[in-house]
Amino acid sequence: MIGKIQYNYIRFLYFNKHKSQRAIAKEMGIHRATVKRAIKNPEQKYHINVDRDKPINGDFEKRIKHLLEYNSNQPKNQKLTKRRIYELICEEGYKGSYSSFTYQARKIEETLGINSHSKC
Repeated sequence: MIGKIQYNYIRFLYFNKHKSQRAIAKEMGIHRATVKRAIKNPEQKYHINVDRDKPINGDFEKRIKHLLEYNSNQPKNQKLTKRRIYELICEEGYKGSYSSFTYQARKIEETLGINSHSKC
């Protein structure tokens, strides 16, 4: 997903600099369909306004929160990766995908104020 600044830059290049969609896509390293969408729509409309139900994550939300809190208090060389935390809760019966787990983990980290920059 492109940010609002990039979105406006695409429109600037197209309307003010008269660059082609193909040239913009190549220059920015994005798909032409993205460029076309940015030009066509005056406003960026890629926001999810409502959190959807998470039937799989719901039962494990407290466990994920506990593991993330515990992990944030560990020394750097003893911290678990998100992949390892995912494997742990899968052993406990979690049936969700890794992507749904990481989405939930990011939301929890955001609410707890845990700043996680580790690549998992």
